[in-house]
Amino acid sequence: WSVGCIFAELLSMQEGSVPSYQDRVPLFPGGSCFPLSGDTESKSNERLDQLSVILGVIGTPSNEDVSSIGNANEYIKSLKKSPSKSLESMYPAADVEAIDLLKKMLQFNPTKRCTTEEALQHEFLKGVRQIEMEKMSLGPLVGPEFLNSNKINIEEIKQRAFEEMMWFKDRNLN
Repeated sequence: WSVGCIFAELLSMQEGSVPSYQDRVPLFPGGSCFPLSGDTESKSNERLDQLSVILGVIGTPSNEDVSSIGNANEYIKSLKKSPSKSLESMYPAADVEAIDLLKKMLQFNPTKRCTTEEALQHEFLKGVRQIEMEKMSLGPLVGPEFLNSNKINIEEIKQRAFEEMMWFKDRNLN
């Protein structure tokens, strides 16, 4: 999903997709997500509610797709129904294969969304993919333990970020 959102922003950078660079906007410009943020203003202002913005682009999901996500399904069912927008008209300069890949990345139902491997094998990326340069993780990525705390110390984050930057700096000098 995240890569699809970034990919959409890249497509909007193509000459011919928007009149000028000042006209580029995120695919899903929202302010909050009502059931998660607790912002009661958002429910009444669907223009700012992130989920309403998303559904305004990809369209109201099917009942099967809504049931795939768990607890938020009642909230989604309460929203105004909306048809999907044409990604072809949103990104008129985009290649047909790019639009196809974007649609596969932005499936509401996570089980219907393309996997990383499927995205990499997509026709749109065939000319640029270099399989021999790819590295696969042998296991799940694990974040630093201090991030699992309910109270994260900002000074520790600053120190860890500094150490990480110095590691990369030193690595690039060698």
